[in-house]
Amino acid sequence: MSQVPADPVVFEGEEAGSGYASPKLDLIATVFLVALSVVVMVASVNLPVPGDLRTAPGLLPFMTAASLCVMALFLGLTALKRHRAGTYVAPIEDRTFDENLRVLALASAIACYIGALHFLAFQYGFTVGGAYFTLSAFEPATMIALAAIIQVSWRGPVWITTIISVGWTLVLSVVFQKVFAIPLPGGF
Repeated sequence: MSQVPADPVVFEGEEAGSGYASPKLDLIATVFLVALSVVVMVASVNLPVPGDLRTAPGLLPFMTAASLCVMALFLGLTALKRHRAGTYVAPIEDRTFDENLRVLALASAIACYIGALHFLAFQYGFTVGGAYFTLSAFEPATMIALAAIIQVSWRGPVWITTIISVGWTLVLSVVFQKVFAIPLPGGF
């Protein structure tokens, strides 16, 4: 008796059906993003530093632009590999209604998040272990918006989405308040 070999399970990523953009478009995006990153890094280095380096106004823009530059370079490398391999994608018109609805849900979540930070602003100060913290609209609005965005994009269990959004929001809040000494949006 012969057995038919089972097909191997292959991980295709979170969006297996969406495919890649054309390598040419990814290379254009790479050039644009690297140029933008360099401009932002140069501008942030030229900002005056009134005090300590960790509170320099150009530190966060520099780090953000540097990480964007690294990600853009990886995008360019994968685009070159796909170009050499001849891997192309179906046009955007082939998107399903469900995919378009997810894009709309993402845009709506971001718009609601920005509105919540602006219109529901509050501040509440408290002490934990001798350290003073400020709770503002940033924390609850970010937790809810991040959970919604992750859920729309990932579709994993809600409890994992909630833990990730609460954890990252608290980490961001503590880092900005205690390391960078920068107030978060959503306060007075």
